Amino acid sequence: GKLSQWFHYKVRDSFFVLVDRQMCRRKADGYFRKQKCNFIRLKMDIKDINISEVEDAKSYKKVCYACKHLCGGATDLALVAAARTAKQKDTTVLIALCCHHLCTWDLYTGKDYFLSHFKPEQFYILSSLSAWATCFKQETMQINDHDVINNEIQKFQNNPKSFMQQENLVLDRNLQWYIGRCAKTVLNDGRAQFMLDNGFRVQFSKYVNVTVSPENIALLCTKST
Repeated sequence: GKLSQWFHYKVRDSFFVLVDRQMCRRKADGYFRKQKCNFIRLKMDIKDINISEVEDAKSYKKVCYACKHLCGGATDLALVAAARTAKQKDTTVLIALCCHHLCTWDLYTGKDYFLSHFKPEQFYILSSLSAWATCFKQETMQINDHDVINNEIQKFQNNPKSFMQQENLVLDRNLQWYIGRCAKTVLNDGRAQFMLDNGFRVQFSKYVNVTVSPENIALLCTKST
């Protein structure tokens, strides 16, 4: 609701479809009614949504999926829904990506991309490693010695099993953070490939500095019918 409220400040003549899986406080609904904004709130699972079939939205030719806090597989469900809508309407997707450690293989949209680089059983490892990108206070991160980090990464790439089985292995937190960011990038790239395969133009955007939030990457996709 609050996200749509901020959009309404800039786009006054839009129709807003608010999708909630569970009941919420509806704090923004009062604002929408006061502003006489066109909106509807649906209580349903996002995997079942098709904006093209929402009666009050049928007359609109353009649709924008704007999402935040779609943790893990919820992002993938939104991408599938957007691809479904794009078969009938001009569709834009704007998602603030987050919580990759909650991704699941069954819902992940980037399977084809992932399997071209990894094995299915490695998905859980990669999603778990992504949590390292958000484990540390960003103001304390100081990646000063890139040569050391690159050397450690190279050793890991040459023989991951041997690297991880080192006795008393301790990874520098800067390296952990870097590996976590890399893991997120791989998972994001798989999602981007899914959208490309469905005819979207795709780009990533860093919308805030990492010191503001470690979850600072947005996925933007557009497709015209």
